[in-house]
Amino acid sequence: MHQFLYTRWFTMFAIPALAAGFLFFAAPVNTDAQSLGDKELSVGQESSQVEDIEELLVQKGFLNKAEQNGIFDDTTENAVKNYQEEHGLLIDGIAGPHTIGALTIVKEGDEGPLVETLQQRLETLGFYHHNVDGRFGPNTHEAVVSFQSSKDILVDGLAGPQTYAALENALYNDTPAKETENNEEKDGQTTTSGNADVSTSSEPQAERADVGSETSNDEQGRTLQVEATAYTANCNGCSGVTATGVDLHANPDANVIAVDPDVIPLGSKVRVEGHGTYTAADTGGAINGNKIDIYMQNKSDASNFGRQNLEVTVLE
Repeated sequence: MHQFLYTRWFTMFAIPALAAGFLFFAAPVNTDAQSLGDKELSVGQESSQVEDIEELLVQKGFLNKAEQNGIFDDTTENAVKNYQEEHGLLIDGIAGPHTIGALTIVKEGDEGPLVETLQQRLETLGFYHHNVDGRFGPNTHEAVVSFQSSKDILVDGLAGPQTYAALENALYNDTPAKETENNEEKDGQTTTSGNADVSTSSEPQAERADVGSETSNDEQGRTLQVEATAYTANCNGCSGVTATGVDLHANPDANVIAVDPDVIPLGSKVRVEGHGTYTAADTGGAINGNKIDIYMQNKSDASNFGRQNLEVTVLE
């Protein structure tokens, strides 16, 4: 009798409990990166959010599991840069909304700051015309599909690396669709430049130069409006040798910038607004179109430089 009761109890309670326990301990840990969309993580920070980013980099093969420690150090920065370069994103070593979004692949049903940022970008470019509410529903899906179709990239409604790379390129090099429509409505005989500034600054329009536009400048050279970032050779995995062979470790004071050779020929002397004259001696995976990357000896200086819209003159 006792044996029967024990067997029945074990069958009714112990086995289900053990099964539940097994499922609990066997379930994989998911990284909730949606909560990271409004943050920019960079060198020196230490938090659970950094550990989440590192987990994503480990999953993608850009970081070793043993290097995941919740500290955004040089190793983490280098992993972020390698990921950014491989996927055509701006290479700044900072894990912001675009990089995090590319890592996680934002899709229908997601909610949070990442989705809100995505909606804002699509709205700026004229593809999203609804409330920016941080909810990836049918309207956001439709906007993503429309944007992907316009850029001749994979059309799947998922905001992944390819989509975020195209967004960055469009934000800094292309004309927002809605701005073009508005200008055409105001004056049917004129069209806008194909490269309009998408800044939301309140500066007067006359004082804001279009990113990617180009103007002639007499005998002094060719003047461009560019998006400028900065980089350093002092990082793990960096060779320190530019595309033209300049060894930045041996020549730390070299005035060098990375350029798109189709826009600024390698070897050109380039005067950068507020910074001096540089030699176009390097290239980069994310330096496409009217973008430059200024070499700086000090890593903190490069990080603090951020992104700036500057005027440069190519001295022919």
